[in-house]
Amino acid sequence: MGRIFDAINEVVFQAQVMVQGDSEARKFAKEARVGDTWWSVETHAMPWGDTPLAREHRFTKVDKLISGQAMSGHRCAADVWATHGPLFRSPPAGVMTHQEYLDSGSWEFPGAPRRDQVKARETVRKLVAAGR
Repeated sequence: MGRIFDAINEVVFQAQVMVQGDSEARKFAKEARVGDTWWSVETHAMPWGDTPLAREHRFTKVDKLISGQAMSGHRCAADVWATHGPLFRSPPAGVMTHQEYLDSGSWEFPGAPRRDQVKARETVRKLVAAGR
């Protein structure tokens, strides 16, 4: 059932893109190819300040049913541009990816111990409790 709704949504979106003429999304759809990786910058709201993060969009297949465009997941290239654009060929300099941000331990409030530090403390507590 979900595929039917995705197909209907795709048809409606394609109609909107066609009506707009030669929009940025349509230009991008012509440029994107299977095998390409594009990057967008998203701003994540955090209590201690907004954080820009780079998001990767990999185009892995072609939509053979409706648009003939390269697809990233279940979304056509024009839809990815319209939702996340502008897109860049390489990660923007100075902007961390989601994984780099997660690995930095910065998901916690600044000054709070990082996950690896908490895990190390728990391990030490277990060893002390076991008498080692």
